Amino acid sequence: MCLLPWLIQAAPQPLSAGAAGQVAPTAADRDRDTYDLILLAPTHPVFIRLNVQVDGAGLKSVRMAYAAKLLKEYDQDGDDLLTQDEAKRVPPLVKSTNASETFSISESWVSVDRDPADDKITIAELADWIDRVLGYPFTLAARPERAAQSVDLFSLLDLNHDGRLSRSEQAAALQTLHKLDLDEDETFTIDELQPLRNPQAPGQAINAQSADQPFLSLESDEAAQAAAMRLIERYTRTVEGAAGVAKGLGLAALGCEAGEFSRFDANGDGLLDAAELGPFLRQATPHVELAAQLFLSKPGRPKLKTVNDRLSAVSTEANTSGEKLTLTTNAVEVKWQVKSNRGSTVDNRKMYGIEFLKADADKNGYLDEQEFPRVGVPNATFAQVDRDGNGMIVKDELIAYVQQEATTSQTRIEMTASHDGKSVFEVLDANLDRRLSLRELRQSVQLLKGFDRDGDGDITAIELAGQYKVVLELGKPVKFRNENAPRMDGTNVAPIVNRPSGGPDWFVKMDRNRDGDVSRREFLGPLSVFRRLDVDGDGLITVSEAESAITP
Repeated sequence: MCLLPWLIQAAPQPLSAGAAGQVAPTAADRDRDTYDLILLAPTHPVFIRLNVQVDGAGLKSVRMAYAAKLLKEYDQDGDDLLTQDEAKRVPPLVKSTNASETFSISESWVSVDRDPADDKITIAELADWIDRVLGYPFTLAARPERAAQSVDLFSLLDLNHDGRLSRSEQAAALQTLHKLDLDEDETFTIDELQPLRNPQAPGQAINAQSADQPFLSLESDEAAQAAAMRLIERYTRTVEGAAGVAKGLGLAALGCEAGEFSRFDANGDGLLDAAELGPFLRQATPHVELAAQLFLSKPGRPKLKTVNDRLSAVSTEANTSGEKLTLTTNAVEVKWQVKSNRGSTVDNRKMYGIEFLKADADKNGYLDEQEFPRVGVPNATFAQVDRDGNGMIVKDELIAYVQQEATTSQTRIEMTASHDGKSVFEVLDANLDRRLSLRELRQSVQLLKGFDRDGDGDITAIELAGQYKVVLELGKPVKFRNENAPRMDGTNVAPIVNRPSGGPDWFVKMDRNRDGDVSRREFLGPLSVFRRLDVDGDGLITVSEAESAITP
């Protein structure tokens, strides 16, 4: 059993294990209702287990029910089997959350019809193929809430890519960003720092491996190995040995009993390196275990409860009907919520029904290839939707296609984390003018100092986070996926504020970028005069320095 030293000892969860690095799946694992995560808290990792059921079953059962429904709908002769001709009418299976990957049963016939390969597809074969195509039914994403929050300044300043901003990297901020000042006005805007940001989708979910993502998923051996590398980068300890410096996490950091630790410490150096830590993570006893109940076809409100809390860190919010919990530990607060979105599939059908009528310009009851793009089905081709291949898409064909995407989305769990903490950009933007000035960049070490929660001199993205909000829900149709994205209004994409700097007329005229300082480049006089006016020698003339000086 593995527990942190300050935790109350309790019985381990039923996690069967064989030799080190091999985990035998439990019945819950086989039905896909157990998901293990790591919360990257500032000073130590927190292991979290989620038990999520839909209508009282795991996601594999949900996919089996979906396969049965699909087969029944397209089985024209009623023999509980799909032939190739029948399969041609089945809309493609949509895999990815942005609907960019589709798989046709008829085009994947050999992969589907394999147990046995008798040119007919059973429910079991169809369910197995659906499960293989859709893959792990748990997606993890982080969503920025403000345009300035989404600027990945952290990665730009993290020169050695170790997931930490050292004091030297903080101090070198101006030098590091120098080449990004495209308009050469000695300030750095959001567009300059994040030139590839899509201004039409500022709230698009960012990659789960982003520095802003506080959670790591342990869905596979490969994911556990990647998580091991992240943990070592974040919580590394070093010891000198005969072979030099070894990196890894020790017994105290992981809080394991000696026997458990030694089983994975193959070389006996007192540390679990990346190769040893990966298998360990697959068997780690969770510090916090939560259970979520979602509903799809059965009536009921979503519920969230605590199963085990070895940190004594979870509190239940009042008057939420069991839909919310708050986990507070290690300077991080995470507010958890379960939501129901099963009505989104009905709304999805209605919306596309309306779009069909609008796109049918000649009102002949079908869409041709010129009319089809007006419907706006993401990443869908005319041929994919026109299942009978007659060159006409009728309303039923359109609805069948979008319903397929909506239904497959509801065979996975989506966990989205957002935070109201500050990004590096927001911390450095001390005067809130939505750009970084020379003065702000030169003060980067001082401005970031207050976020160094563990006092090690380095800043991590998690230390900046503060409070997170986590939403657990069934996957939504792609049309509804960004419904909670930040709006393109003044709250999220406010214009740059050019505040009047005041001071003498010469100062106002020379302060061309309106950042409140006159730099050496902006100053039009000789260097000797600039140095005389720059009383504190910081390379910038302030309003007070200008007002107290003799006009040059």
